[in-house]
Amino acid sequence: MTRLSIAFVLASTLLASHAYAESQADIAARENEEGKQLMFENKYDQASAKFMSAHSRVPEPKYFFNHCTSLYWEGKFGEAMTACNAADKNADEKLKAKITAFEDKIRAEAQKQGVSLEPVGGGAGPGPDPNNPTGNPTGNPTGNPTGNPTGVGPTGPGQPGQPPTGVGARPMGLFSASRPENKYAWSLGFDFFGGGGRVGQPGYYGHAAGGFRIKSDYLLIPQKRIGAQGYFQISNYGEGSDMSGGALSIFDLGIAGYKHLCGRFSRVCLTPLAGVQLALLSPNQTDGGGDTVFNYASLGARLEMAASFMLGGRYQHVISAMIGLNAYTPVFSEPSDCDFGGICKEDLGLDKGGAAFYLGAGYTYRFSTPFGSAPFVTLE
Repeated sequence: MTRLSIAFVLASTLLASHAYAESQADIAARENEEGKQLMFENKYDQASAKFMSAHSRVPEPKYFFNHCTSLYWEGKFGEAMTACNAADKNADEKLKAKITAFEDKIRAEAQKQGVSLEPVGGGAGPGPDPNNPTGNPTGNPTGNPTGNPTGVGPTGPGQPGQPPTGVGARPMGLFSASRPENKYAWSLGFDFFGGGGRVGQPGYYGHAAGGFRIKSDYLLIPQKRIGAQGYFQISNYGEGSDMSGGALSIFDLGIAGYKHLCGRFSRVCLTPLAGVQLALLSPNQTDGGGDTVFNYASLGARLEMAASFMLGGRYQHVISAMIGLNAYTPVFSEPSDCDFGGICKEDLGLDKGGAAFYLGAGYTYRFSTPFGSAPFVTLE
């Protein structure tokens, strides 16, 4: 009976220990998910506390990496490097590649801000004191007076009265503000428009015009919301009253400057824009040598006022309505055989310029990071 009791006690102890270990893993996984959610809510310090608690319970590399990421967005570059170093020790090759790339990002941001970057709290520092191999005057083998094995977080390195090491301003980017801001790096969008006016000699082409535009914006001065836009647009005019020129298509390649008139957190903006463009005109006329596509060129100008409404958690979706004007000079380039039986600009009424007003609507998607960069760091 005594042996049975002893066996029962041992089995109960083992089962309880196993259940406790499983519960710690479950808690760590839950805290990791909570930390990720806090990151997307821009609550970096709370996210750091969750990730630190997770890797304190179960020292998995992915928890350290997530902690490295949250510390970076807090502006704690030195502590972020320490957490990334800890993540790298037992990480698989895929995670190691992400850690290396993110460490480069930390170094670049620290250099940009003029922050002296030294990993703190646990390794990768300036090296041990030969008279004190532990690097800790108290003799604590962890190298941290608090006993925190990572040296990262509220109980991390540093003594009262000493300035923090490797700390800078929060980086700008996906997690740059506690509230969504009306700010972006670049965008890509399209517009549809229609209106009326006249291009060329009277009667050669119709007064109604319609078309579409593909555009890309780049915010040059984010603080003042001043940017530049590159665009390609196509406008089509029908036949005129005397059907002298047939239909007309105009292909514009242009660049414009703009300024958003709105508050920092506003979801509504007014945007005046002015641009210049190279216009390639294609009358629907043919001769013995073929059609006249792109054989005629002029210069153009574009003026526009747009009202935009931003949607999404980062204001990344933009719906716009606009009113504008496209104006053109007389054609300055025509076929080289014009004087030898070819169709000259005068034959098509393109020796005179014109202008057309339009109303339009469009959609734009905004990107928070520079062109070619990853839009955000993928948490583990």
